[in-house]
This record gives sequence, C-alpha cells and structure tokens, in this order.
Amino acid sequence: MAKIVLGIATSHSPMLALNADQWRRYAIGDLKHTGLVYPPAGISMTYDEGLAFVSDELRNRDISDEVFEKQVAQCQRGIAELAKTIEEVNPDVTVIISDDQDEWFYEDNMPTFSIFWGDSVPIRPRADGDSERDADVTKSIIDGYGDVAMDIPVQKDLGRHVIDHMIQNDFDVSHFTYIKESYGGKVGRRYMREDGELDLVRESPPKNQGLPHGYAFVVKRLFNNQPRPILPIFENTCYPPNQPTVKRSYKFGEEIRKAIESWDSDLTVAVVASGGMSHFVVDEEMDWMVLDALKAKDAEALQLIPRERLYSAASETQNWIALGGVLQDTDLEMELVEYVPVYRTPAATGGGWGFARWQ
Repeated sequence: MAKIVLGIATSHSPMLALNADQWRRYAIGDLKHTGLVYPPAGISMTYDEGLAFVSDELRNRDISDEVFEKQVAQCQRGIAELAKTIEEVNPDVTVIISDDQDEWFYEDNMPTFSIFWGDSVPIRPRADGDSERDADVTKSIIDGYGDVAMDIPVQKDLGRHVIDHMIQNDFDVSHFTYIKESYGGKVGRRYMREDGELDLVRESPPKNQGLPHGYAFVVKRLFNNQPRPILPIFENTCYPPNQPTVKRSYKFGEEIRKAIESWDSDLTVAVVASGGMSHFVVDEEMDWMVLDALKAKDAEALQLIPRERLYSAASETQNWIALGGVLQDTDLEMELVEYVPVYRTPAATGGGWGFARWQ
C-alpha cells in the first residue's frame, strides 16, 4: 500500500515573491481595500474603518524597512528549507491541498471539494496583472506563480482512487480531467459587516489560465521549477455560501489519508497544504491556535477553530487543518520552520506567513 512519508504546509502570498522595497509599494493597495475582515468577530471593514478599529499597539507597530528586510529573509529561509526537504525525501507523488481564487472556479460552478485527475496539467505564465501596481511588483508576483511554461504530470490513478474512496465515504466531491483554454466569470465575497452582508462581486475577464496559483507556487518554489507528479485537491475555502466547515475540512483530510493508505501501490506520497495563514489582516492569536493544535495533534482543537476567525483569505488556513487530518494518525511529527507575522500597514493588514514540515 502507498505510504505518506512527508507533510508540508506553506503560505503562498504574492509577498513571498517580493523584496522589502516591493513590500512597501505592494502595501499601498491595502488603502483601497473595501473588504478587510477583522478578528475576533470576523467583521468586514474598509481600510479606514480598520485603522480606527485596531488597537494603538497595532497602529504603532514598527513597519520600517529594517523590519521588512528581516522578515523577507525569514520567509525566504522557510521556503528554501521546505524545498530542500522535498528534494531530500523525493516522494513519488505530491498531493497538494489548496484552493482556487478566480482562476478555474466561478459562480457558474463553485464546488466545495474537487479533484483534478487528468494525465497532466499545464503551468502557463500569466500575462495579466494589476495595472494599478508598479510594473516591477506586478512582474515579480506573476513570475512567483510560474515563469516557465511546462506540463506537470498528474498521478491520475491515485486521483481516481481518492475520488472513489471519497464517494464511498460520504464526501460528494466533484471531479475534472481536462481544462479549458480560457476562464473568466464572477465571484462574490459575501462577508459580514456590522450593517449587513458585504456583497462585493469581482468579475474576471476570460484569460488563458493554467494551474491555479496555490499549486503553481509549489511547483515554482518548492519543486524549483522541476516537474514532479502531483494530485491537485481543491477546497472552496474563500467564497460563501458553500465553504466547508472547519470540522468538515479536518474530516476531509482524514479521508484523504485513508484513501492514500488504501491505494494498492508501493509509491511514497507527500501531502502539501498551500495557502494561509491569517490574511489580509494579521491574526496572530488564530495562527497560534492552529499551529499549537497541529504540533500537539489536537484533533478537537483543530475542529473547534472559530469560523469567524476564518473569513476572507484567512480561510486558506483550512488547508492546514485538512493536512492536520491527513497526518493525525501517522507517525510524522510537525516542525515549525518559520512563522512570520507581517504587518504591512498601521491598520494591521498583511498576513501570518507560515512554513512547516512533518517527518
């Protein structure tokens, strides 16, 4: 039977492709953000509302160039260490649990869970970018999610087995085996505000979209642009109303482990959670709730992470929680390689960038 030999969890923020000077210029975009979600109640605010909401301690944090330089170095060390670990362990297959953000899934079809099991999947360097950002920042972000066109082999036999296992065990996953030439559509960000529900709809024009960024980041940064067999597994963490609950993400991870271990193969498997932790507003308390529970293999604590702490992009932390379910009953133990809470503005915008491995 197949054996899980490695677990990896990594943030995949655009900031991880930028230098300290670019961080400062990237952060200017936060001032126009209208859907920032603030802990602990998970209330959506504009930047100005958030600036008035946060404590004096957060407003007055040191966000100097010197701090950014140190944090950039910490993040790059974390990524390099995880890449080194994958190279040393050299698993036969890497299962990647992540999410889609306006790339392949839109409101014409937004599955809660989905598995791609075609023969291969392309990475297509992006031609689009944010015209409001500086050109060098945009280019660095685009390159950070895949700067070389390539086909990534998919372990389709494992994919079919995982799908069959999930259906037999009460997880109604969707599946797909090929992608279209272009993707586009509308996605709504329906987060809570004090005066009701935010209804912020973003429309993406059709674009030639390859492997979504949460997966392409793993290929670019952890595989060092060297194709390895993967299996992409999707959770809709970001977009209400059909997000999985925190408990459901954990249970999904448990079934992924059972599916892998019941696969009639002698191949070795790594499982990577890509995305998170807290962002676009830093929530160190929530991040440490998750990290401590993962370290302790505390299944109950992981399933009880408050839902209101996981709105907006912080919801990608559910990929880490799913990984906790995968690794709970294995003999692999967690090592936190780096955790870097990056406050990029006085309104506490930024993220908790984390890098961990289980061996």
